[in-house]
Amino acid sequence: MKEGERASIHITNPDYAYGTAGIPPFVPPNASVEIDLEILTVEENVGLSAQGSDTASGLETMGMDGPVNRPRTPGAIAAAYEAKMKEKAINAEPEKEGIEGFVDWIKNSYFFGLFEGETGQEAPWYLKPSITFPIAFAVVGLAFAASLAGGAIRERGMPTTDELDEIIVSSEMIRSSVAVAMSMIQV
Repeated sequence: MKEGERASIHITNPDYAYGTAGIPPFVPPNASVEIDLEILTVEENVGLSAQGSDTASGLETMGMDGPVNRPRTPGAIAAAYEAKMKEKAINAEPEKEGIEGFVDWIKNSYFFGLFEGETGQEAPWYLKPSITFPIAFAVVGLAFAASLAGGAIRERGMPTTDELDEIIVSSEMIRSSVAVAMSMIQV
């Protein structure tokens, strides 16, 4: 296949898929598998096996392959990760102390991780929570302060009454109906 091509592969023999047992409860026994495959990129001169041959015996013992020594098995991936972490620890800069250490810690703080890309590229400044959240809180606070200073928000104090309230309260008919209702409740 070439880069950009897409293929649908249907595997009916369970020996080449999940086997006769399957993976309960996700894959039933003797399940056939359909794979939708798209070639996104092609790497040149990368072998498939540790021995450098593409034979079936070489494929069974895959570990590190090709000129780039890319790990392919779980054990090789774990070993490569450990080696990378050891290299990172050896090459790490000494930790800063005092105010320099605090400033460095703030700069490198990991707040939420909501805005990280899958590619590992740094997000633009307007998607960094360490910048945008304080700005948003400042804008909301300033809007609240401006509303309060402008009189849009005020404390109400005691409720006031208008003419309709006075009519209802002073109405003899309402008083008498309330008195009748209260006397019926007590009976």
